[in-house]
Amino acid sequence: MDRKSQEIMEKKIYLLAKNGGQCEVCHQPLALSDCQLAHRIPQTKYNLKTYGKTVLHHEYNLAAVCSLGCNSAVLLSPATHPLEAAELIERIRENLRGYNK
Repeated sequence: MDRKSQEIMEKKIYLLAKNGGQCEVCHQPLALSDCQLAHRIPQTKYNLKTYGKTVLHHEYNLAAVCSLGCNSAVLLSPATHPLEAAELIERIRENLRGYNK
């Protein structure tokens, strides 16, 4: 398993444990093999350039979900949810500043 795949697997395991082995949206039991990582703020080229990988791949921006429908339910695109997205980005940045002290 390459490093990127290992990091994704670790994030899935962490988020599943945090959510009690359930989909964050529908709360159905969720196996690691069925888990999808959903980005609340989408991982687009524009968002990567604007916010960076550290923000977009932060645990606050990720959700463990079971399906594309549940993936869509956590979406907080800055274009469609500007206030919620801005609040999330600020929470992530505050968290990152706390780690860098």
